[in-house]
Amino acid sequence: MIVALAGNAFVTIIKLIAFLLSGSPAMLSEAIHSFADTGNQLLLFIGLKRGQRAADDRFHYGYGSERFIFGMLSAAGIFFIGCGITLYHGVTSLMTPHYTTPSALTFGVLAAAFVIEGGVLAFAIVSLSRQRGDLPFMRYVRERADPAAVAILLEDSAAVLGVVLAAAGIAATYFTGNPVFDAIASLVIGVLLGVIAFVLVSENREILLGRAVPEGVQERFIDVVLAHPSVRSVRDVKTRELTPESYILKAEITFDNDYIAEKLSGASTEISFEKRDRALRRVSAIVTDLIATEIQTLEVRIREVIPQAKHIDIEVAHPDLIGAEDDDELLA
Repeated sequence: MIVALAGNAFVTIIKLIAFLLSGSPAMLSEAIHSFADTGNQLLLFIGLKRGQRAADDRFHYGYGSERFIFGMLSAAGIFFIGCGITLYHGVTSLMTPHYTTPSALTFGVLAAAFVIEGGVLAFAIVSLSRQRGDLPFMRYVRERADPAAVAILLEDSAAVLGVVLAAAGIAATYFTGNPVFDAIASLVIGVLLGVIAFVLVSENREILLGRAVPEGVQERFIDVVLAHPSVRSVRDVKTRELTPESYILKAEITFDNDYIAEKLSGASTEISFEKRDRALRRVSAIVTDLIATEIQTLEVRIREVIPQAKHIDIEVAHPDLIGAEDDDELLA
């Protein structure tokens, strides 16, 4: 993120200088574009830092979601500053076109911007590729990648495409003498920024609302729970993605009566039923300890399979009333 921030700050300066020298609407759009990217990536950086704070008495699940709040602010900046101002400038340039004076410096700045922003984009792609594991790159970006990383990837991609569009518009104006091409390039860049803002708002909105974990994770969670020998069934499974690195997994389970009875018989050989109250208290303590141990073992296994499962809520559901008559006879 520091690389993207530094690259965009430098490119903003040289694009602004090129606009002042040429008066090109497309170059101004590119300068606004890079300025918006710089501000937005600064917001994302602040959000990531604030989101790394540990949980406390006020926020028991930590501050991870704060990065998505700053992500929404970043997307709003792209829309209002990047898209809004760029479209406004493009429309006014189209309604009252004026001839620009692009020079070798203008194209030199565009070439430098393309190299710098292309390098930043390549760095972002390599960074995400290292994190994706066995998943295809695009699937990882859609389902698993941090929205902040996705925002940087989209902004850098748009920056490279924007440079190409600006160069095309300025070149067309230069060779034809018609400033309309420059204004059209500005409008296309504005629309591009609007699309990116919409995508980022949608992505951050879903996580803030509490979307379910990525596809396949819930199925793995259920499989691990059902594979545990003490579990007969599972129901009411709910999941939430707090951050790409932290999930909440919740389920109600029914223990297998035969399994519990077998464990109980092995742990209670010392019990004498001559004193009923003392025996029942002892049996209750053993059962409580047994259930707690089984749930703890199950949670450890879940985290081995799903490392992102930072918060696991296993509730014990009422067992089926099988053999209830026998139980009544034993306690009578």
